[in-house]
Amino acid sequence: MTARQDWAVCLLSLGLCASVFAAPAPEVPEPPKSPDNAATATLFADAPDIVTPIGATVDAHGRLFVVESNTHFRPKNYQGPATDRIRVFEDLHHSGKADHITTYYEAGKFLMNIVADRDGSMVVSSRNEIFRLNDPDGRGQATQRTTLAHLETAADYPHNGLHGLAIDCDGNIFFGIGENFGGLYTLIGADGEKFSEDKGCGSIFRIDAKGGKLTRIARGFWNPFGLGFDPAGNLWMVDNDPDGRPPSRLIQVFPGADYGFEFRYGRTGLHPLQAWDGELPGTLGMVSGVGEAPCLVQWHAGQLYVSSWRDHQVEGYSLIPRGATYTATMTPLVKGGEGFRPVGLAFAPDGTLYVTDWASGSYSVNRMGHIWKVVFSHPASTDTDFKLTEAMLKAQSLRKSDNFAELVAAMDDVDPAMAQAAQYGLSRLPAIEKIEWSSLTTSRQRIGFLAALLWRGTDAHPYVSAALKDPDDRVRQMGVRAVAEQQITASREDLSALLESQVLSPRLLGMTIAAINQLDGDKAAQIDSSKINGVLLARINNPQASEQTQATALRMLQASHPKIPLEQIGKFLKGKLAALKLQAVRYLNADSNAGRFDLLARVAEDAAEDVNVRAEAILGLSDDAAARVDLLLRLTHASEAAIRHEALRSLRPVGLKLSAAQKEELAQGVKQYPADADLVQRVSGPLLAGRPEELDIAAWQKKVEEAPGDPEAGRRIFFHPAAAGCYRCHQLEGRGRAIGPDLTMIGHSQTRQHVLESILNPSKEIAPLFTYWSITRKNGEQVDGMLLRRDGQAMEVYVDASGQEIKIREKDIIDRKIRKESLMPTGLVQGLTDQELRDLVAVLMEKR
Repeated sequence: MTARQDWAVCLLSLGLCASVFAAPAPEVPEPPKSPDNAATATLFADAPDIVTPIGATVDAHGRLFVVESNTHFRPKNYQGPATDRIRVFEDLHHSGKADHITTYYEAGKFLMNIVADRDGSMVVSSRNEIFRLNDPDGRGQATQRTTLAHLETAADYPHNGLHGLAIDCDGNIFFGIGENFGGLYTLIGADGEKFSEDKGCGSIFRIDAKGGKLTRIARGFWNPFGLGFDPAGNLWMVDNDPDGRPPSRLIQVFPGADYGFEFRYGRTGLHPLQAWDGELPGTLGMVSGVGEAPCLVQWHAGQLYVSSWRDHQVEGYSLIPRGATYTATMTPLVKGGEGFRPVGLAFAPDGTLYVTDWASGSYSVNRMGHIWKVVFSHPASTDTDFKLTEAMLKAQSLRKSDNFAELVAAMDDVDPAMAQAAQYGLSRLPAIEKIEWSSLTTSRQRIGFLAALLWRGTDAHPYVSAALKDPDDRVRQMGVRAVAEQQITASREDLSALLESQVLSPRLLGMTIAAINQLDGDKAAQIDSSKINGVLLARINNPQASEQTQATALRMLQASHPKIPLEQIGKFLKGKLAALKLQAVRYLNADSNAGRFDLLARVAEDAAEDVNVRAEAILGLSDDAAARVDLLLRLTHASEAAIRHEALRSLRPVGLKLSAAQKEELAQGVKQYPADADLVQRVSGPLLAGRPEELDIAAWQKKVEEAPGDPEAGRRIFFHPAAAGCYRCHQLEGRGRAIGPDLTMIGHSQTRQHVLESILNPSKEIAPLFTYWSITRKNGEQVDGMLLRRDGQAMEVYVDASGQEIKIREKDIIDRKIRKESLMPTGLVQGLTDQELRDLVAVLMEKR
């Protein structure tokens, strides 16, 4: 019985029940619902008995232990305990709600997860420590605390250190470490064993029950928040996604595997030396994408269950064997509203699922929180039904094999999981550095061998030169990876020679430049644009280069935009290949040379030109609309819809200045093409009338679904300064500015509703790294913007809502306040027609 219940009973016994029960009952939150009635969720515990809960576990006695955070982004005036707590919840009277709540442990900060061990102790992860708690006297409070492993690092972000936890059948403890902002860290086990790294390579480690024998199991993660074992001993993990490479990942963790992510190459996940789904040789991909911001993975009765914080649901994944690993299909178990933010999952011995609920979209701790009790409507299959396939058993055997010939042959397997098992087995053999490169007869063998050397930490230099000259592009990529991973400075000349060759794929080009940057001491996350542009310009200017080669090089040149003479761009515009002309126009659109407008105008009015090329040219004329009004007005009568629509968009900057005759010309266009009426009205008229309120998501969703969107038009709207203008802060397919999240891959993780909601209500959820600040200078001037970077220790660089950078000396700042709104402006949708909104959503939802 809680203290609150004891108090009520006391008053009742004194005859004061009327005053007690006349008080209004606290509001009961709406429980999450099961879409197919597979389960029922009821409120088990609520604030103030539990606030901002994270990890959870159930012990052998059925007691629920929950980590309560009071320190994660703790506000200045937070009213709550000074430290985190571990609370214990029991339903002694079988009422369906917790009626006995105690505190097991109260100390420390940034506690993350908790797992009950078989001996009755609790293993806990905090940002910087893995420790064991014991209650030897059985009094319900931890009186013994033993450090099992600890992290030494300068980084202190709350949740990119140690977090995920799982214990195997032998009592070994597995835990994850996040990207740690790429800062140097040293992880130290209880026996003094150490591991250090500064690459921001999230990893899974194992220690024994006493904290000894620290071993890295796998690497290449962003933030592995959740770990869990299935009955066959497979280790599973959910990995949160970096900014530009959704979806989040459900991963089967194999020993010795590299899953591709390193923070030293930037946080977007789009760097050429990063992989997210096995794109690079020597890396493995995901089993399935999972909901946004996954926090935990747990096995129960035939399925893996994942808590998806951002998607407000608990997801069930059914595993389908695929070679030596699996694919998976997802069915939501329970889904809630905006306030349902599931984090921890814990199954009781009777099959009941407990779900901790952060209860808010804010990253800061608050005085809210729930625990839900989920009861399944029908028993699922039992754990004994889970069996490994023949391929999985073979892969397990390969990981333990000492047969060199068998391992080398198995690396030729087309199943990446099987080949990786052989690669790991090879890495465990003695003296593999004595293997002759010429004995590896296939490209897969050569890739696997180099990957084995990298995992083992053996010097790959003797093999790199041959790898960089290999006829297979993937082997050359693996050679570049080896050079960058081991910082093999002696291979710089080989990399330079590779740049001069004619065998560079776009990926290999970016990888090679990035590796050279690493060797030259450039620790920036971005590629040195001047170097890559030099290579690209050489291909553009090569008289022997094909138009396709020139188009590809010109497209890759967009981000940094070196100067190419307008005369040369003009020659490209006279070429035969539409792809080259399209890239030439896009190059002009990003240029600042005023002479570009004449070239764009010629393309725009050339009726024989490709429609998409003409439409792109008209987009560029928006910046010169005042001088091109007559041309743009003529184009509003074109027979091609794309031409008319771009002309109407490009007239918006001068719409209010049009003469009566010019407005009449626009009106004539509406008579000819009635469907263009909204676009015409937006040229000089007010906001479109009769539209839903900005935050009426359901109404806007209905509008978007009334007709299909055109991704090609949406792409132009994204980059149109008089339309959405998203490019000012976001990148799409390598173009735009990297201020906000890269949106290239957003369609892989976000639903149409989420994308639309982000457009309509950008302040709904703001990740800490995109915090909007109000800065007050000593002179009283106020600057609003997002912190973009620090130039040294003395200068801070902010970017405002228009995309302009503002430099402020740190010593000139007298006050900082976090703004509740996003840097992204509201009202964007009101500047678009309904069809423009559909088109914009369509391009964002594209699978690339």
